[in-house]
Amino acid sequence: MIVKITYDDQRLDVFDTSAFTAGLPLGKANMLTNFEVRFDTMGEGGLWLAAHSYQSCVEHEDEDGEIPVARRTKGWRFLLSSAEELEHVELVVVDGEAIIKRVLGHLIDLQSFDEAAYECTGTSSAGLHARIAELYEYMQALSGEESPDIPGVDKETVDACVRAHAKAQAESDKESELEWGDVDEVGW
Repeated sequence: MIVKITYDDQRLDVFDTSAFTAGLPLGKANMLTNFEVRFDTMGEGGLWLAAHSYQSCVEHEDEDGEIPVARRTKGWRFLLSSAEELEHVELVVVDGEAIIKRVLGHLIDLQSFDEAAYECTGTSSAGLHARIAELYEYMQALSGEESPDIPGVDKETVDACVRAHAKAQAESDKESELEWGDVDEVGW
């Protein structure tokens, strides 16, 4: 797994889980490694990567044809970005997929947002601000709530995107009216 963190001063941190310093950092018996990038706990001291292992016994007896089980063992946590550094994070990418993005001054959980947007409105080529407004409108219609929560996006960012989207839509509608008005005057 490759984790890239871009900061507002153009610094780029790159973390590569395939390049541990030690040859076998989780022990000789490690058969599988489970990596967690914990976005759900960012407000609790920073962005962390946890590495857990599935240890296997070198020797095992075949008991009645049962397949041996390697259970997960909690491993190590690695601080990728401290709480202070998070204030300057612009983008977090995991294996080529943008997961966290700063939008209008706030960090947005793109993974949670994208899952909800795909479920509710499908795929879209619209920009992120427009997609936030589209999901908001859909969630309003679905829930009947005046101001529904949008997964992964704070209320302030949602409100700003909805206002901007409404203004752009009104301007577009006004331009369309003017164009069609010109056509009517010509006699179409």
